[in-house]
Amino acid sequence: MTEISARIGLVLSGAARDPLITILSRAGYDIYVASDLSRVQSLVERDLMDAWIFDARSDQVFDLLFETGRFLLPADNPPDPAENLRFSTWGEGLLRQLDAALGEHGSDNTVDLWSGVESVWLLAGSAGATAAVQQFLNTFSKPPPIAFIYAQHYEPAKQYQLESLTLQNSQFSLYIGEGVHTLTPARIVMIPPRCKVTFGSFGRIASTRSSWGDHHAPDINELLVILTAANLPAPGVIIFSGMGEDGAGALPVFDAAGGRIWAQSPASAICQGMPQAAIDTGLVQKFGDPAELALALERLYRPV
Repeated sequence: MTEISARIGLVLSGAARDPLITILSRAGYDIYVASDLSRVQSLVERDLMDAWIFDARSDQVFDLLFETGRFLLPADNPPDPAENLRFSTWGEGLLRQLDAALGEHGSDNTVDLWSGVESVWLLAGSAGATAAVQQFLNTFSKPPPIAFIYAQHYEPAKQYQLESLTLQNSQFSLYIGEGVHTLTPARIVMIPPRCKVTFGSFGRIASTRSSWGDHHAPDINELLVILTAANLPAPGVIIFSGMGEDGAGALPVFDAAGGRIWAQSPASAICQGMPQAAIDTGLVQKFGDPAELALALERLYRPV
């Protein structure tokens, strides 16, 4: 019996489109090109696609695709195809993600990308948290089977500055969570200060059009409520250095849903407010300096 190729909807224009079609077709995928919004809508209505590759800069396209429940793979800022090595590397990266999502070209849409993720942890903080999170990540000898989300208060108008942040431990990669991203081990998705996020199937996190409230961006309390409602695998949170009490107010909700709650020890924090407020709730199960917390996570997820 002939195996049916997985069908990929491609919403992409410009010089990268045709070379990407070649890469995907050679890998055995059946490509459907949607060159305009009406074509996207037609394919969505026919429910033909197993996955979509798309330019996430179009809000209308994103809104249409997100409702399908299919695996979504953003293809923003592709390299110039004339730069053969860079473009080939970029295309192969997309191909690997498709293969993982669709089970080596399976087309039943039953694959769950949580298979490589045993837990999702939120790393949250404000002033002083950058150095603490760096120390935390530097402690790992190899990435644990954890998807990390990183939320730190930041001025929304200066969000572009976050793109210059680099991680000292090269085993991890950092992405600003605008558009659609897949939560996987070794990939850290930073919650954007400009907009809220939502969680979908296949381990996806996507930005929305809604902005955070006026007090904090992102708002850790609100984010914890979103995480609680998302039914994530074995969720946890670590409250790092920061002024104020953001995050403490939502810990009872997170705790009631079974989430693990840890905090940086106030003595090791540049700003003690946030971790101390969390500890004062009586719900923090473990606290220590950033390195101690990383080692504790390693022990928690060490193979038996």
